[in-house]
Amino acid sequence: MTGGLNRSILAGRLVADPEVRYTQNETAVTHFRLAINRNGSENADFISCVAWGGLAKVCGEYLKKGRLVAVEGRLQIRSYKAKNGQNKSATEVIVDNMQMLDSKFYNAAAKTTAEQTPELVKI
Repeated sequence: MTGGLNRSILAGRLVADPEVRYTQNETAVTHFRLAINRNGSENADFISCVAWGGLAKVCGEYLKKGRLVAVEGRLQIRSYKAKNGQNKSATEVIVDNMQMLDSKFYNAAAKTTAEQTPELVKI
């Protein structure tokens, strides 16, 4: 088999405000977690997400705890050594695309667009 398919599309609510950090070469990287309810259950899965570059800056500026967000990206499993010396692994989605799904965001965006573009019909 040559190649493979590694795509994840998720929608959930942010557990906390995103953390924006910068690498030594000043590339933005943002970490956040989504809580995704399981169908027919009150249980949730908590998925770690990572965004890089310009998307990381957008995520850091606009995403807030509790907001409903959809992300698309690839699943990555990485290994690292913890501070106590133990080998650990982390599973995370490396985000390529992000869409804010809260109606508050859409209402604010629509209002801004309508004000900036007078030919739009206000309903």
